[in-house]
Amino acid sequence: MAITLNNGFKMPIIGLGVWRMEKNLIRDLLLNAIKLGYRHFDCAADYGNEAEVGEVLSEALRSGLVKREDLFITTKLWNSDHGHILEACKDSLKKLKLEYLDLYLVHFPIATRHTGVGTTDSALGEDGVLDIDTTISLETTWHAMEDLVSKGLVRSIGIR
Repeated sequence: MAITLNNGFKMPIIGLGVWRMEKNLIRDLLLNAIKLGYRHFDCAADYGNEAEVGEVLSEALRSGLVKREDLFITTKLWNSDHGHILEACKDSLKKLKLEYLDLYLVHFPIATRHTGVGTTDSALGEDGVLDIDTTISLETTWHAMEDLVSKGLVRSIGIR
């Protein structure tokens, strides 16, 4: 079963999240999930395992276990990358070994101080509180997400 998104793409209603999956178990977990019929996989830069997920997806596609068009891969933009959306998306694509994402979500609608693409540290200010970057609006973030769709890197976007 799937739901149709506002742009016509279909998203399976049941998916498997990879949050907190131990890196050494991901291969067997994901391959078995694909064999059981899972097609939607929910990832995020912050989960720290996109590269391991990418290895499994690549193996599953290479071996013919599943076709890319049958998968629905979601990942998420981390807070510190709101001002570096293209680079962050490309980093996730590289790690996931994909040419496009089916869904790219803003993980949290708040921009924090940039800590470097590929890192998901939560920068704290001198007061020990989250260092919010007030120079980047959610509107700016959203327009950059729309650009990813225009470039063909992402099919659908949203906010988690």
